Amino acid sequence: PVDVYMQDPWVAKEDPELGLGSLEFECEPELTDGPTSARIAVVDYDADEDKLEDPARWDRRKRHFYFERGGEKIPITKEHKDEPQFHQVNVWAIIQSVLDMYEATWVLGRSAPWAFEGNRLIVVPHAGYLANAFYSRRSKSLQFYYFGHPDERVYTCLSHDIIAHETGHAILDGLRPLYFESSSLQTDAFHEFVADLTAIMISLLNNELRWKVAEGPDGDLRKDKIIAALAEEFGHYATGRPHLRSATNDKTMADVANESSPYPWSEVLTGTMWEILAGMFAKYRARPKSNTGQPPSDKEAILWAVNRFRRVAFQPLDYLPPADVQFSDYARAVLKADELVDPVDEDDFREIMKEVFTKRGIEFEPDEAESANLYFYAYDIDRISRSRTDAYHFLHENRRQLCIPCDQDISVVDLYRTDKTIMGGGKLPSEIVLQYAWREDVPLKGSEFGRLDGETMSMLCGGTLVFDERGNLRHWVRKPGGRKQKVCAGRIRDYCKAEQARGKERRQRFKEYVASRVRGGLIGFSDRERPEEIDTHPQMVAQHAEDGTLRLETTPHMRHWTEE
Repeated sequence: PVDVYMQDPWVAKEDPELGLGSLEFECEPELTDGPTSARIAVVDYDADEDKLEDPARWDRRKRHFYFERGGEKIPITKEHKDEPQFHQVNVWAIIQSVLDMYEATWVLGRSAPWAFEGNRLIVVPHAGYLANAFYSRRSKSLQFYYFGHPDERVYTCLSHDIIAHETGHAILDGLRPLYFESSSLQTDAFHEFVADLTAIMISLLNNELRWKVAEGPDGDLRKDKIIAALAEEFGHYATGRPHLRSATNDKTMADVANESSPYPWSEVLTGTMWEILAGMFAKYRARPKSNTGQPPSDKEAILWAVNRFRRVAFQPLDYLPPADVQFSDYARAVLKADELVDPVDEDDFREIMKEVFTKRGIEFEPDEAESANLYFYAYDIDRISRSRTDAYHFLHENRRQLCIPCDQDISVVDLYRTDKTIMGGGKLPSEIVLQYAWREDVPLKGSEFGRLDGETMSMLCGGTLVFDERGNLRHWVRKPGGRKQKVCAGRIRDYCKAEQARGKERRQRFKEYVASRVRGGLIGFSDRERPEEIDTHPQMVAQHAEDGTLRLETTPHMRHWTEE
């Protein structure tokens, strides 16, 4: 057991019942000081003060963390919440709990990779003085800062929401690394949505917090201000608001159409999923229990709703395209994944989902091309799943079926097998997920591209194939290219012609997006030859790749928590 803040110090002060709580973890054989576990290493270095703090020590025999004072070993508990070693353990424990949540068999059913070389995420609890916190792939780290007067210091490493949010970024980056490239506002916003949803979900798994929510006004989750409100302490001190963002919002796609920041866009999807959870909870509350005929208690109803929602919200991550994700991609994945697990849907939960998606203006109907029947050349699914090279051979042999131009080199972005269950122990069919991608050059010509005029951008294309363990195709989603498709033999499939039209639309939207970022002064420019020109203030940086094309990358420090 490890003591942590269940929300943050501000919430703990306002409502002691929502203050400090305890999380439990399995003892890893190689757990060491820091804390340092298999996937996480806490390094408490303050760059502003040039100070390396003593780490929390691990007592292997007594199985607790401690710090030393006057030669005495003092076990770290909630009584030591002002000690830097408590901060270290707090941030480590919350990150570990988020990782455990994702890797559970009723969510991903596999280990979640990091998007960088190596297997340990570096965590810096006191990185320096700044009202911010962020995930950085380049430094393989989560950076947490502090701000405010010394007598009223705000530490982001003590905010449960902020820690879980940043961990969500790191996990999604590992699952879908090509979302790191900025291709649209919705792709950037999706990263923020998953991060916010991660903070919400990990709080819903806390019994005390979940029960408190269930006892809220009229049993209506749409009125909740406990879990749905994010980063209360940060919002209070940094913006003068009761929280930074809230899932209890009514924003639609039309409401944010003219917004240039990804945060308002992300709130649409966050509000959508919270409303779906509220609808599930209402259904469970009204459904009589089979053994008594009486409705369940609110505590039982919200537990059932949360367990269903956890699967509904996160398992669809396996059904998303490898790049350029849009809100409609996620909505379709949510419905598809739920249909595969629960084809009957006796309680009409999918009707709730469709109703909310429609209300928020999020498209979810599959297009005609997605219903095309695919006839692959004979293949062995076991062989495909064994190596990326074998997976590549399958893709190459089926280029015409998959609408992949024969002159494009394909990369296998990821290849993995899942092992999922439903709550109660039922085992779901194992799935083999194959992500593939290629790049298409997009020349930028015109004054609307400003400094980028004459450059060539790289647009990601590709798809995700999901097979069952017998080799049957369960799902195919893709992002087509806009170039005229070249086939090496035979003729272009009719549905691939439709794909090409969609690809042209993608290409045009991509160019319009780049132009809009230029107009807003949101793109800095980085070149390997001119590193001094890197601008650290814009939302994104244009980087030259080895082939000379430009790629847009969102900067990790883009005023992540101040929204400026």
